[in-house]
Amino acid sequence: MAEAVADTLETQGVLVVEAGTGVGKTFAYLAPLLLGGRRAVLSTATQALQDQLFHRDIPALSAWLGRSVRVALLKGRSSYVCVHRLDRARQGDSGGLQADPAQVAALEHVYRWACASVQGDLAELPGLDEASPLRPWITSTRDNCLGGQCPRYGDCHVNRARATALAADWVVVNHHLFFADHKVQSEGLEELLPGVDAVILDEAHRVNDIGLQVLGLSVGERDFQVLARELRSQGVRWARGMQPWAHLSLVLESTAQALGRHLRPALERVGRARWAHATPEGVDPGAWSRDVASLTQALSQAERALLSASEAAEPLRRLHDVARQLGGQWRAIGQAHGSDGQGVRWVDGDGVAGLWRLRAASIESGDAFRRLFEMRSEGLAWIFTSATLGTEPSLRWFTAPLHLTEDVRTRCLRLASPLDHARLGRLFVPTSLPSSSDPAHSRELAAAVGRWAARLGGCTLVLTTSLKAMQVIGETLQRGVANGDHAPLRVLVQGQMSKRALLAGFRRARHDDGPGAVLVASMSFWEGVDLVGDSLQLLVIDKLPFPAPDDPLMALRARRSDHPEASVFQACHLPQAAMALKQGAGRLIRSETDEGVLVVADERLLTRSYGPALLAALPPLSMLDSEAGLLGELERLRLTRVSTRDR
Repeated sequence: MAEAVADTLETQGVLVVEAGTGVGKTFAYLAPLLLGGRRAVLSTATQALQDQLFHRDIPALSAWLGRSVRVALLKGRSSYVCVHRLDRARQGDSGGLQADPAQVAALEHVYRWACASVQGDLAELPGLDEASPLRPWITSTRDNCLGGQCPRYGDCHVNRARATALAADWVVVNHHLFFADHKVQSEGLEELLPGVDAVILDEAHRVNDIGLQVLGLSVGERDFQVLARELRSQGVRWARGMQPWAHLSLVLESTAQALGRHLRPALERVGRARWAHATPEGVDPGAWSRDVASLTQALSQAERALLSASEAAEPLRRLHDVARQLGGQWRAIGQAHGSDGQGVRWVDGDGVAGLWRLRAASIESGDAFRRLFEMRSEGLAWIFTSATLGTEPSLRWFTAPLHLTEDVRTRCLRLASPLDHARLGRLFVPTSLPSSSDPAHSRELAAAVGRWAARLGGCTLVLTTSLKAMQVIGETLQRGVANGDHAPLRVLVQGQMSKRALLAGFRRARHDDGPGAVLVASMSFWEGVDLVGDSLQLLVIDKLPFPAPDDPLMALRARRSDHPEASVFQACHLPQAAMALKQGAGRLIRSETDEGVLVVADERLLTRSYGPALLAALPPLSMLDSEAGLLGELERLRLTRVSTRDR
């Protein structure tokens, strides 16, 4: 892989590499860059992976090869504390936060940290998650940033991060920032690309969907919350008495919340609601119409009030621009048609904060990456890599939607995992559980997981294909442990604490003398979770991860495909399921010393005609043919782990 990367850098070509677990793909693309003295933008799927690349992988390789490199970590501005807005919040300009003693204490905690922080990256601050109400008051947006007029301009962490990035050899970003910057040209990447030799997109299997979402339309409850709070704060500060700012703010925020109350039941069931016609599925049409009309009116009133006061102060003019742009997005999504063959609309739910977000994507927004690629391809090498990019040599699942197959410079490379999966892992498909479509499936699976995890002593991760299944399995396991149905186990469930805290608790249980841990999680844990060693020895996948028939992004992918409707399942849905299954299964065996068992609790893997295609996507694990065999293997793993720990 490193040789292919080096050749691509030399020829300024396009390389697409599927590199199985254990190949060492990160070092395979970093080493040629480092040894060749190349400048690059490195983009990965999440901020957590950004931090891993910046803080762990690059320093390790640089030390091993004895080569130094200037590296910068660049995130979106909402990831950095804004010292000016933090000052204003502490002085009482925080939209009512001062009335809550807990928020005042939290604000002082942020202030003490900010005084000592060099980077100002909020990821360094423990206990402040994405849902914190403090975030809008201690970060800036491109609309409310005062720029050169800011009294703390010289202390701005965003400006420092951008200046550092411009002087660096490598800049580490994430896919959301990569696409968002090319949409709004506000985060500084446009200045970087002319000076680099390569763009590396790691975890590239996420590129297509992230690009579709970021380059499409999006407006959510948090946007209205932020506008409402800014309306109250800035209006009172700069134009007190000109408008009823507190009332306008209250109406805007309450109407957004009312819409959420009607959306929440549908989102809690599936996490995402299709919106092909006038009303999102699962939502009362009358209530939806009233809420949309009320929110539209509240937004229009806020726009008019800000326009009338915009001459009073520059911050109010900027805030009027924010309101106008938000209104434009809101109206555009409302007018978009999800059933016209050109686009899709849907509603996403935020499982942590419980907020809603309306989205729309079109075939045109899907083609935006191609335009970006064509504009920026001259003089650049492009390298796309992931552990899962397709099921055939041409990797069409990945390359076709991005039109990479049309570029004569594109080279595709598939590298199998060098790990001996047949020796290290086992696969079990239970046939005694209810059908995957039976409502009792999740409860029965939870009971089985309790038996298996008790025999193993924890070290168990359950990945579900829906939030509903996650809740049922998690609650059933927790109730079973409380009733003494299983040996002592600690059951961790996604949503009950932050992802970082869940993983830390799961890893820690391996070394503690207390109960072993079972972690139950949904789709956000299917990738980017690295549990090397014997902290994870049993991985359970509840069902085959077929996309929902009404999944909006899959619908758009199907419309963009060149296959007849009858073969869309084979061309789109089956490869998508294979890629997701491969990603989930990849959490188990991460190194040549790992051992474990994968349970796919869906007998369709063995009984349906598409089963062999999905089995082929899995690592070549040795099969177990009975639960007795499974329990015996779990007992062996437990005894080996205990003896290793004792030594």
